[in-house]
Amino acid sequence: MKEWYFSHNGEVSGPLGLTDSNKFIEKKPDSYAWHPSYAQWIPVSHVDEFDIVITPPPPPQAIPKKLIERFIAKEQELNTALSRIETTIKSLGTSLADFDRDTNKTKTVTQNLNQEVKTTIRSVNEQYEALQRTLAGVATK
Repeated sequence: MKEWYFSHNGEVSGPLGLTDSNKFIEKKPDSYAWHPSYAQWIPVSHVDEFDIVITPPPPPQAIPKKLIERFIAKEQELNTALSRIETTIKSLGTSLADFDRDTNKTKTVTQNLNQEVKTTIRSVNEQYEALQRTLAGVATK
């Protein structure tokens, strides 16, 4: 006679014969079984020798229509918000491009003005030096 051992929630039972094993499984169908010919514990539902009848779980209830409608409304709200965000991001991209263009124009104008100021200062300095030379000549006479 083959003897079986069972593990249920960490508690080991056995050895039990086939009749007692089937009674045990009836009470605790989520147990694991072991026999010396096995390398490891296996679920009792995987042992062909046991007379086990597994009752399928009840089918899930239909999702209530109000819940579905609520999720659809929430999805629509999120899609609307995402659309607004996308529009805002595009607008910001355009504004940034305009800002970059304006910054580059301002930089060019500033560089040109700096060059004009340097040229003007150089001219003023040259005129000042010439005036000083003239005044120095008048003072010595």
